[in-house]
Amino acid sequence: MAYRSLYKSDHLTDRERKNIILLDVIRRNGPIAKTDISRITQFNIVTVSNYVEHYIDQKLVAEKGLDISSGGRRPELVELNSEWGSLVGVEIGPTNILAIVSNLSPAILHKEKIPRPEGHMEVVIAEAMKLVHNVIRDSKVPLEKIKGIGLGISGVIDRGAGTIRDTDVARGKTVGNYVTAKGLLEKEFRVPVSVGNDASLAALAEKKLSLRIDDENVLYFYGDVGSGIIANNDLFWGSSWGAGEIQLNLDNLDGLALEPWVRETDFFKSEGLDLGMVRRAKEALKKPNARSKILDAVGKDIEKVDSSAIFDAAKKGDALATGVVEEAATRLGLKVAYLTNFFNPEVVVLGGGVERGGEIALNVVRRVVKQLVMEETAGAAKIILSRLGEDAVAYGAVCLVAQELFAEV
Repeated sequence: MAYRSLYKSDHLTDRERKNIILLDVIRRNGPIAKTDISRITQFNIVTVSNYVEHYIDQKLVAEKGLDISSGGRRPELVELNSEWGSLVGVEIGPTNILAIVSNLSPAILHKEKIPRPEGHMEVVIAEAMKLVHNVIRDSKVPLEKIKGIGLGISGVIDRGAGTIRDTDVARGKTVGNYVTAKGLLEKEFRVPVSVGNDASLAALAEKKLSLRIDDENVLYFYGDVGSGIIANNDLFWGSSWGAGEIQLNLDNLDGLALEPWVRETDFFKSEGLDLGMVRRAKEALKKPNARSKILDAVGKDIEKVDSSAIFDAAKKGDALATGVVEEAATRLGLKVAYLTNFFNPEVVVLGGGVERGGEIALNVVRRVVKQLVMEETAGAAKIILSRLGEDAVAYGAVCLVAQELFAEV
């Protein structure tokens, strides 16, 4: 199979495309011989050698000794110089802002997380700026070693208008300017800044860091809030970068004469990152004679119940918690099943916190998909939990800006 580029297929020169492909193959497979790079990419050996020598001159790639020879001259091995520079990845999520400093591998050197502040998107972006300063300072990485910053944002991005719209009703659906966010970060830190939707970047990270090259069609579910799409090995942004939203605007049903159940059904709306588990657990725990290990974890204070307490209790065999998790996973499974039938992926990744539900949540989603999806499509889809967990978006942001840098070497 020819190795194809991820991230963007539009407006890439031939050299930029080759840079992205070659450097990603070296990153993923190094130490690796040039002949093997040629075999994987299907670029001729002369092209590969010329590009690799350029990378070595730029100190982006390092020579790593000699490979075992089957006869004749032993081939030289090369690998990505992970210490060439450091990158910052930031997630502005629905509940938290998380930032990492990584090397090119990428491996996390330092990580910090703060609660997402209330208020307008512009306020949130300003707090993210402060966190970037803090995570760089606390990482002890010299500022001049930072080569780029990636930013993954929860919300609908409109590339043409240059906006990010917060879709959370409770926060007022405010609109921020991602062009401004990008510009402020570039001015402050004097490095390239790349911006993308959080679920899309999580999909990018899972594809590049935890899945096989042969997994060309991938769906990533950020809870039931949004999804990321890898289609034919390309990250699919959509025409305005707004692809992947898995909810409808149910606040705007005037004049449609739809039945009341449409407004109520979970399939058309988001229950949030906790899949509605916290609300349902609290309702169950307030009933007379309710007993659950969930209460032990929160000191008997029902208002302190969160998804972590529910997942932990379910894993200990608590009946109430298990029922809550299974109900939430069944509702999520309906969305997974519908989009699996529509998209026919090789891999479906459950993330955005769902992965903390472990086998309990995973097995329910698998069962729903097996029962409701066309047999051939269900048989082709491998449903797994996110391996990158809460770091997926930040990792994706790092991958995004790394490819910007790779393209321009």
